[in-house]
Amino acid sequence: MSYAQSLKEIRDTHYTHQRKDNWDNFKIDIDDFKSNPYTFLKWRFYLETSSLILYILIRTNIKPNHVSLIYALLGILTLIFLGLSHQNIIFLYLGLFIAFSKTILDACDGYIARLKNQKSLSGFILDPYGAYINAIGFQCGIGFYLANTYDKDYFLYLVFLIPFCYAIRLKSYAYSSLLNEIIENKDHLDKIHPPKKNNNEIKNLKISKLEKSNFRKIYNLFLYTFDDRARSVDLIILLFLIETKFNFKLIEFVFYYLILKHLVIVFVSLFVYSNNEWLENKINKIR
Repeated sequence: MSYAQSLKEIRDTHYTHQRKDNWDNFKIDIDDFKSNPYTFLKWRFYLETSSLILYILIRTNIKPNHVSLIYALLGILTLIFLGLSHQNIIFLYLGLFIAFSKTILDACDGYIARLKNQKSLSGFILDPYGAYINAIGFQCGIGFYLANTYDKDYFLYLVFLIPFCYAIRLKSYAYSSLLNEIIENKDHLDKIHPPKKNNNEIKNLKISKLEKSNFRKIYNLFLYTFDDRARSVDLIILLFLIETKFNFKLIEFVFYYLILKHLVIVFVSLFVYSNNEWLENKINKIR
C-alpha cells in the first residue's frame, strides 16, 4: 500500500491534528501568537521540521515504535554530549540542540501510526517512556557538565540522585506493581482489595486534606518550576547559553534546585501516599 503523501498533505494533516490535540488536552491554541508567542513559534518549528522528516519516513518501512525508540535514545545522546562539553564546546551545543529539538521526532511516531494504522499498546507506552528517558538524560547531563567544567567531583555524586529519585517514587512503583498484579493474578487483587458493593461509596471517597490546602498550591508551583516540559527545558538551555557567553554561574543553581525538587517529591509522595487510600480510590474508580 502506498503512503506517498505530498508535503502539503502531510503539513495540512499534521497541523490539523496538533491543533485539535493541543486544544483538547491542554486548552492551548497553537495559532494564537499574541497570547502564546512561545507556543506559536515552537510548534511552528516542530511541525515544519517534522513534516519534512515525515515526507521521507512514510516512504520507508520504518515503524512508529522505531521512531519512539530513536526518540528515547536522544536522551542518552544528550547526556553524553553534555558530559563531553569540557573537551569541546561543540559537544555542549550538540547536546543543547538535541534537548531543544527532540520533540520533532516525538511528533512523528504518532503521525506514522495513524497513517499506516499501526497504533499499539507498546507504542502508547514507548512515547511517554521516550520523554522520561530524555528528562533523565538532560538533567544528568547537566550534572556531568558541572562536574567537568568546574572540576568538582561532588557533582558526580549528586548526579546519581536524579535517576535514583525517579526510580524510587512510590506512586510510579505502586502503579507498576498494580498493573503487574492485574495481569498476573487478578483474583489475588480482589482478595486484598474487594470491589465496593455500593457505587455511592465510590462517589463519597474522601479527598486528602493536602489536596485542598494552600500547601498543595505551593507544592504545585515548586513541582512545575524547571519540570520536564519543553518550556522549562528551553529556559535552562537559554541559561546555558548566557552562562557560556557571559561566564555567569547559573546552571549550578539550576542543578541544585533540581536535586532539591527530586528529594522533596520523593519525601512528600512517601508521606502522602503512605497515609491515604489513594491507590484504593484509583482502583474503585476504574472498576
